[in-house]
Amino acid sequence: MSLIRQLQNARLLSVVQQLAVLIAVAAASYWLISEASTNLDAKGIASGFGFLDDRAGYDISFHLIDYTPDDTYFRAYLVGLLNTLLVSAMSIALATVLGVLLGVCRVSPNWLVSRLSYLLVEFLRNVPLVVHLIWWYSLTLALPGVRQAIPFFDVAYLSNRGLILPWSSDGSLIGWGILCIGLGGLMGSLVMGRYLARQPWKGLGPSRWPAILAGAVLLPVACYWCSGAHWQWNLPVSHGFSFRGGVALTPELLALWLALSIYSASYIAEIVRGAIQSVPRGQYEAADALGFRERKAMAKLIIPQAIYPMIPQVTSTYLNIIKNSSLGVVVGFMELVSSTGGTTLNQTGQAIECIALVMATYCVFSLVTSALMNFYNHRVGLRTH
Repeated sequence: MSLIRQLQNARLLSVVQQLAVLIAVAAASYWLISEASTNLDAKGIASGFGFLDDRAGYDISFHLIDYTPDDTYFRAYLVGLLNTLLVSAMSIALATVLGVLLGVCRVSPNWLVSRLSYLLVEFLRNVPLVVHLIWWYSLTLALPGVRQAIPFFDVAYLSNRGLILPWSSDGSLIGWGILCIGLGGLMGSLVMGRYLARQPWKGLGPSRWPAILAGAVLLPVACYWCSGAHWQWNLPVSHGFSFRGGVALTPELLALWLALSIYSASYIAEIVRGAIQSVPRGQYEAADALGFRERKAMAKLIIPQAIYPMIPQVTSTYLNIIKNSSLGVVVGFMELVSSTGGTTLNQTGQAIECIALVMATYCVFSLVTSALMNFYNHRVGLRTH
């Protein structure tokens, strides 16, 4: 009975302590908000988010949705938000691919490949991200002009105006196509995952990802074919000192994308290397004893076991990519911090509201990313036991 009472007292004490901390935080927050409101009223500065309905009056060169200076500050906030999501998603994708490749090369038995990847990773990791960003921005500005643009099969062009890519003549089709591919990939992965989870492990068999990829591609293709639609591409054409048609990835976006991706890939490479080396040496010896080639054993046996320990660290890298996208302000790329936390703040004087909105948005991005990665980590963990 004494043990039960001690446990009950410990639980009660824990609850009391948590309530005390919660009350202290709430009181401090209330005091800060009231003091800020009082000081703003004393200076004649209106508080609140009503300014978001006012005319923005400034231009944003790169925007995924229609935007003009006559739109509201809230519209400018949405443009900056979408630009942040775009560069973050692009950087996460490229950094993951490059990081995995570098990480696998780091543990390669080939001495030259291992040493070269080691030198590259160490160089990239020890150079500040801002220096990376300025370096890539300088390179993009040093590219040839429009008339001497570097062509890629005469459908895309690279110049000091950025990377010009073909685009759909009807932008809505792109959105629906991406949505169909995403839903198809999600459904295919879930169905294939549930099916494979019920099957006994059959050793180093053939790759399953082609079947999942085929399902993700065939579904939107079938939808497109059945709809009877006709996808027409708008190819870029040189016109004077600019391009007509297509979609342009500005030099600022390219510089930020490359800097974030390559810098973060060096950290992901070290995470991959450490996770691979954490797999017991007996797994390598068992695969070798069974006569499996090293490449197949790495892809089918070692890397699947290394995925689980690397996910938490890769999640932190993804979160850093999202937050470091705010460095777009250095090269003039109008993402969330540049638009709402910069120009909007300077024009309206609503510093507390603008910064609070930016902080809350980044917090939501981080929490959603963490939740998705934790869900994947949980799924992988269940399959490994």
